[in-house]
Amino acid sequence: MAFYEEEKNFSPVFRTAVSLMQMRGCDSLYQLIQMAEASVVCTDFDNWNGGTYGYTVYLNLPVKVYASMSKEEIEEAEKTLRETLNEVTKRDENHYFAVQIAPRFTKSDINWELIGGEVGKERLKQDVEALRDLMISVATGGDRIQNVDARYKSLHNSIASRCKQLNIKYENKFAGLWDWYGRWSNSMPHYQERRAFINELLSATFEALEGDANNPSLAIPIVEISDWDRIYRSVIKIKQNSNVAKNEEDFQQIGLLCRETIISLAQAVYNPEIHGAKDEKGVEIGKTDAVRMIGNYINVRLAGSSNEELRGYAKTTNKLANNLTHKRDAEKQDMLLSVSATIALVNFIGILENKI
Repeated sequence: MAFYEEEKNFSPVFRTAVSLMQMRGCDSLYQLIQMAEASVVCTDFDNWNGGTYGYTVYLNLPVKVYASMSKEEIEEAEKTLRETLNEVTKRDENHYFAVQIAPRFTKSDINWELIGGEVGKERLKQDVEALRDLMISVATGGDRIQNVDARYKSLHNSIASRCKQLNIKYENKFAGLWDWYGRWSNSMPHYQERRAFINELLSATFEALEGDANNPSLAIPIVEISDWDRIYRSVIKIKQNSNVAKNEEDFQQIGLLCRETIISLAQAVYNPEIHGAKDEKGVEIGKTDAVRMIGNYINVRLAGSSNEELRGYAKTTNKLANNLTHKRDAEKQDMLLSVSATIALVNFIGILENKI
């Protein structure tokens, strides 16, 4: 991997450049960067002076935001960011930056009024849930296909039409439940595999239907450096890798990633001065002791008899997630449980910290 493609090397440069532009009064560009999904890729190399690497920083903006800008404004923003990045690294003669700003469809670009606004959105969500339940039911010993196939086809055609109208993903290509039967009967012997397949098949559609439709971006900008940004990116990576994991080594690697995510989560919220430097038994809490850090955090954050059930849930989830991520002979089921527990813990504490 080229030097600035590594986040630990690029992030300080980008953060410095953004701070410098803000100090110079480039407020509009600063706001654009907050709304962008950013990435950096090595796009050029030559052998001059021991090797010179060129990098392109890609900033993807919501379509509505991008469309509101003139060609001149986009070019000026690219020029300012490019010059500032190269100014920050001017002593490094072997690396230079270019910048490209482009549109990217996000939740904020979805026009829900096309299907009746928030009411239509909720109805679509309910229909996708009903279709998912039908697909799982027939594949796990529930409904008989001949009894519900007509209902499925009606839902499928209606959902596909509305998603196309909204320009959101609907990746289900099974026109009827017998088509779905042909897939699962040949390659998915276990109920769990079938459920997981359906949930993944519809995940992009549910993602578009969840959360705040006014959220300016579907993804956290990868160049915003904070503990929570790191956690969010880790969760995305966990989801992506778990979808393609096939063997024990893959499962163990995902368990390790879950463990690192929990440590990052603990470090993001735990403060020994507020939550205590020792656990309930007087054990000193180390810098990577996620179980004790989160345990102490929960005791303080959810203190009081009215929060007893919440404390119990959080501690159980914390313990479960940590135990699962330490299994050395991990199987697919262990991996899925570990992923589920880790994400549940992130979501729970994220809510407490107003990060979700």
